[in-house]
Amino acid sequence: MSKTTPKQHLLKAASATFSKYGFYKTAMEDIAAKAQKAKGSLYYHFGSKELLFEAVVLEELNQLKAALTVVFADAISDSRAILKNYMLKRMEVLRYAPNYQETLRPNFYEHYDFVNTVKEEMVQWEVQQIMQLIGRGTEEGQLELPGDHLVYSQVLVMLLQGLEPNFYLKGEYDRLEAHFDNLINIITKGISK
Repeated sequence: MSKTTPKQHLLKAASATFSKYGFYKTAMEDIAAKAQKAKGSLYYHFGSKELLFEAVVLEELNQLKAALTVVFADAISDSRAILKNYMLKRMEVLRYAPNYQETLRPNFYEHYDFVNTVKEEMVQWEVQQIMQLIGRGTEEGQLELPGDHLVYSQVLVMLLQGLEPNFYLKGEYDRLEAHFDNLINIITKGISK
């Protein structure tokens, strides 16, 4: 069993504090108090509140990537099933990523673009995974997508990102969750051979 490092301890305290109060209302003193550490240790490990929040969001995105890696590694299911599982898992994991959700708020996005790099890296990773999946599905005769698979992959990720504010910020996830399976079936059947 690995021991938690001081940096990991601070990150966990920061995540809990940011998710409780939000980026704007959280002070470094609040995080230091939660971690029972000196405020200087936060600056030593992270440099600023913005870099600390970026690390917290990156941790949530790493959890998403880990969950999606398992989905994409499924060699038994056909590409349509993996694509469906990807969309469901993505929505489910982000449902419990409150700090990532805060970056979806217009007032956050307009003023604080420091998390854009980590978010963009995640998007690029997702696009690559989907592109490989579409290629495999096309080769195996499960999917019929003529043209540029990169474009299809990018549009799918954009589509899912476009749903995020309504799902997570407006509270529509719970109301719509029972319909996700059928809605995703419409998407995957549309590209099936």
